[in-house]
Amino acid sequence: MSSDSTLTISEFTVENFKSIRESGSVNFGDFTVFVGKNDAGKSSLLEGLKIFLEQGKPDTNHFHKYRDVAIKMEAVFEEVPEELEDALNEEYHSESGEFSVTRVFERRSGTTPGSDTFVNGESLAKGAIVEDEEELTKAQSRSFIWDFMPKPIHIFAERDVTEETKLKSGTLLNDLLLPILEEGGVGESNSIAETRSTLEDSLDDTSQKVAEELTESMQTHMPDLETIEVNPGTVSLDKAISPTVELKDKYLPESVDISERGSGVGSLFILSLMEAYVDMQVGDGYIILFEEPGNSLHPGAERKMLDALKSISDEGGQVTITTHSQVFIDRTDHSQLYIVSRDDGMSNFEKVEQDAFEAVDEIGAKNSDILQSDFVFYVEGPSDVEVIEEVCRQSYEDWESRNVSVQHLGGTGNLNHCDPAKLKKINRNCAFILDSDREFEDDDPNSIAQNLKEESEEANIPCKILTRSCIENYFTADGVNQTFGVSANEGFIGPYDDAVDLIKNEVAELRPDDDPDKVNYNKVKHGREIVEAMYEEGQSIEEIEEFIDDCLN
Repeated sequence: MSSDSTLTISEFTVENFKSIRESGSVNFGDFTVFVGKNDAGKSSLLEGLKIFLEQGKPDTNHFHKYRDVAIKMEAVFEEVPEELEDALNEEYHSESGEFSVTRVFERRSGTTPGSDTFVNGESLAKGAIVEDEEELTKAQSRSFIWDFMPKPIHIFAERDVTEETKLKSGTLLNDLLLPILEEGGVGESNSIAETRSTLEDSLDDTSQKVAEELTESMQTHMPDLETIEVNPGTVSLDKAISPTVELKDKYLPESVDISERGSGVGSLFILSLMEAYVDMQVGDGYIILFEEPGNSLHPGAERKMLDALKSISDEGGQVTITTHSQVFIDRTDHSQLYIVSRDDGMSNFEKVEQDAFEAVDEIGAKNSDILQSDFVFYVEGPSDVEVIEEVCRQSYEDWESRNVSVQHLGGTGNLNHCDPAKLKKINRNCAFILDSDREFEDDDPNSIAQNLKEESEEANIPCKILTRSCIENYFTADGVNQTFGVSANEGFIGPYDDAVDLIKNEVAELRPDDDPDKVNYNKVKHGREIVEAMYEEGQSIEEIEEFIDDCLN
């Protein structure tokens, strides 16, 4: 089964599990964040999800307040893979088109809880799955369905780096290496000796690859590091394969086991594993359940961890984290953010719909902790924000992990009321990028921009007034042609022309029935798309790049 056939969780509900009396329906996106104080119930939700996905069972003491009320876990998934849909007996199909799986656990004294499974509300029984015209047993049907579940990688808040770097079931390194080994054909040999030999060769090759990836990543955090060695050890058929991971730096005569280097280095190693996970593209079909990913990391490394985890979610894996760090309170279009609190021994899950500062308050942070970017570029309007941000994304490979903001000032009319000295109190690291509004080469910039530049220089704030009239005058024909499907000649936008009118007229020429004044040109949306197309063609806006680079370096 390919990773494309893996189910994606959209909702998860838990009842009567540990501190969770009733969670309500908790939405899961590509990247989901749970914020709350210690012992609020964040980890309990992740633990419940892990038990569900691994077909495990809770312990007797996991029942809420040790009552005899059943534990219930229900997951709702996005699109059902065609292979699963075809094999599912008709009575288990849902009229709404959704796919839900429920597990119910009954508490039993002195033994493990009893369990039952429901698919789209129907109790799972023999014949729920029909494969090759054969009705599978209840157990076989359950296993068939669970083959489509995402594999959970659970990284605990209190983590033992030595254990996590052993190649055995349930450890992070195991989850990273096994998909690669499987793709390499391990297990296809007929004899035990051949299988062991093949496994040893594959482990050696893969361990070397992982070691190189980890060394390169760790050196960005620890410049004194020379090498990381991953030794898979001898393959034994009667016990786990336990490789050793050793670090060598400039000031030590010999390599030492990573477990001897402290929790901070251990956390950096976990970060490097996640970055290697992204680089080696082993993300599809997994859901990462990561408790406190920022533990023992400095703020810069926290941002890199966030960037790595979001890259994994962007590439097809789901990522769910619990955190006390404002760095990870990240609001994007595909994120889900929940505040978890506990009252009278019961956990509550509240989705943050709009105000992310509710979550900041919950962890006891100040607004300034999240508002203080490392640098702020102030521009005139919303379209300038999109263009400048796209230039930065194209110019800096690590832009998403940089803590830099681009903020507009509400348009040219508001520049008269802008006081650079007061803006510097909000963030002392800032700069301005302003339109000149020149109509001819010999014209002076508009008076508002000139006054703001003078006031900025008095406050020791960098200020760039564009050489050309405005930011749209840097657009190229290739960028416009790719965005709108037109055939404009190179240089059709001059340095001081009305760029927007020229673009509208070019589009209208291609569509004779269109009035240029009615051509749909969105300065915010299309501006970003034009710049993106320009960079794809190897064209850049060097004047803006150089100013930004001078400010940041």
